Amino acid sequence: MNTKPLVSIVCLTFNEEEFVRDTFDNFLSQQTSFLFEVLVYDDASQDATPQIIQEYVNKYPDIFKATLYTENNFKKGLGFLGLRVGFQEAQGKYIAYCEGDDYWCDNLKLQKQVDFLESHPEYEVCAHETLIRNDFDEKENGTLFSHTKVNLFLDRKQCQHYTFEDTLTGNIFHISSLMFRNRIIEWPVWITDIVALDMVLFMILAERGDIYRLSDIMSVYRHNKHSITSSQTQFGNQITFNNLSLGLLVKMDGYWTHKYHKQISCVVARYYMSNMFCYLSKSYRNYAMAKEMAKKAFLLNKYVFVKYFVIESIAKLKKHLNRVVK
Repeated sequence: MNTKPLVSIVCLTFNEEEFVRDTFDNFLSQQTSFLFEVLVYDDASQDATPQIIQEYVNKYPDIFKATLYTENNFKKGLGFLGLRVGFQEAQGKYIAYCEGDDYWCDNLKLQKQVDFLESHPEYEVCAHETLIRNDFDEKENGTLFSHTKVNLFLDRKQCQHYTFEDTLTGNIFHISSLMFRNRIIEWPVWITDIVALDMVLFMILAERGDIYRLSDIMSVYRHNKHSITSSQTQFGNQITFNNLSLGLLVKMDGYWTHKYHKQISCVVARYYMSNMFCYLSKSYRNYAMAKEMAKKAFLLNKYVFVKYFVIESIAKLKKHLNRVVK
């Protein structure tokens, strides 16, 4: 009898005592024709999260395995150590990922993704649709992740098949929907310095093979106090995200020894243009920074600069005309 799990679920936790039972219970509710394991890595939580984790390990020893760090890895400069260790220790043919404050909402999630990857060896990743649960903005509750914008000029691509180039524009799906083939990942040497590890992971996986996104809504992303930009203004939030994203792309350009420099430079220029218009907004006005962003975009890619300057100018003109007509 085969006792090796086909799927390894990797879960990172930190101070999530109010959420983590829901997350774990949804793991256990999965209906599968195969075995799976749950690998939990707690980054020195200061609340009851470690005790809750130990409770599940004791109750389900054949499924749950836990590493409870006593010192916070971020404070030690080790970044998302638990995630990297989890991917190394995973025994399954496939790895699924979900953080301790998100959860799955379809009991057949793992089965559907495994069935797809087993029958489509040409795909490296299988993802799916995710619902947003926002603690700060009621209007966003119930929004599909795929219907949100990456930034001013980038909507998330509405399709099922994605290629490597699609991952350069930001997260095309939420990490709670991720399942991929368990193969060794060669992380960049600077991986411990970043917080948006999911963006790097998606790019590395997509370089190996294409991504397929199932249309089924099978996970929920909680936008809560743990989000790094949750307390900032709309444009401050966008600028923070843009700077994070373009910084990562520049680093990845070096990681790939400029193999994809042409594709990356186009996306970086768009991030600069998005920043420029944020700095021109009434609530975040800074003409000096707007000028600096415009200069960087122009020097990097003149075509992108002109294209998106015209697009935004037309959009603002239409908005003004609509107000006049009303």
